[in-house]
Amino acid sequence: MSNPILEIKDLSIELDDGRQNYNLVRNINLKIEKKQKFGLVGESGSGKSLSSLAIMNLLPDPLKIKEGSILLDGNKDLTKLKKKELLNVRGNEISMIFQEPMTALDPLFTIEHQILEVLRFHSKYDKKQMKELAIEMLTKVGISRPAQVLKGYPHQLSGGMRQRIMIAIALICKPKLLIADEPTTALDVTIQAQILELMNELSEDYETSILMITHDLGVIAETCERVAIMYAGEIVEETDVVTLFKNPNHPYTIGLLNSVRSLGDRTKKLYSIPGNVPNPKEHQGPGCRFASRCPNRMSICMIQDPPVHKIGPNHISKCWLNVEGEVAYG
Repeated sequence: MSNPILEIKDLSIELDDGRQNYNLVRNINLKIEKKQKFGLVGESGSGKSLSSLAIMNLLPDPLKIKEGSILLDGNKDLTKLKKKELLNVRGNEISMIFQEPMTALDPLFTIEHQILEVLRFHSKYDKKQMKELAIEMLTKVGISRPAQVLKGYPHQLSGGMRQRIMIAIALICKPKLLIADEPTTALDVTIQAQILELMNELSEDYETSILMITHDLGVIAETCERVAIMYAGEIVEETDVVTLFKNPNHPYTIGLLNSVRSLGDRTKKLYSIPGNVPNPKEHQGPGCRFASRCPNRMSICMIQDPPVHKIGPNHISKCWLNVEGEVAYG
């Protein structure tokens, strides 16, 4: 069996505020297969964006990887690469799309300069060939008049067009993995659907795996094959998308799905999970991090961290309600 494109093993990320270290992400384990579309879901503050920045080795100070490994193609540990080696990986083998294209694109440079910059760094094409590739890529992402758009600046384009530019930049070197961090948050619903469809089509064309990071389960249903649910820095459930929607296991996952389902039913009161995601300083001790908000909590939940249980084929859940199930790890 071939190696997964990306495998994260026991990844923990901590914050050092000068007085104490706080664990923001704890013991993350993920596998993304070749050509797979994988979703990472959670509320704001759950640690999903931090995990994506760790993959790219872009964590800002004072955040740092405490322990764990991030393997690309099974043999390249991204946490141990030197700066020059990382530069060769970013934009070439792994690319990333950020949630706000206006801040990701440089307002001082033309679209042509910003697309060609990637090719100048990662390819040996001459300027004419690079420009032809840029025009071809803009056409693929659905931008009309690509030659004219290349001469323009980001502020002259709509939000949807800027996001298409970001996709073009991210995929022009045909990376093995595309990380999309809330790629449609700043867009209206119609443009969102177009962008998601475009990403699906291009990932098929280039055989690129996608890690979709979002708080929106609708986006996951539209784009992904497998999904992990993240809460307060931990993965609490992971399974295929069909199983997640038909047979969710973890109380947090069930709460998220109930919130979505109640939106479409005018006869029911809008459901929300009580409380808020705890501050990182509040969940450094033992016990389940969801216990304070869980309707099914037991005494053990408050004092002992639950292991990850295997509850079905390729389905795991980190909850004491599954105590009779096989322990996957933890």
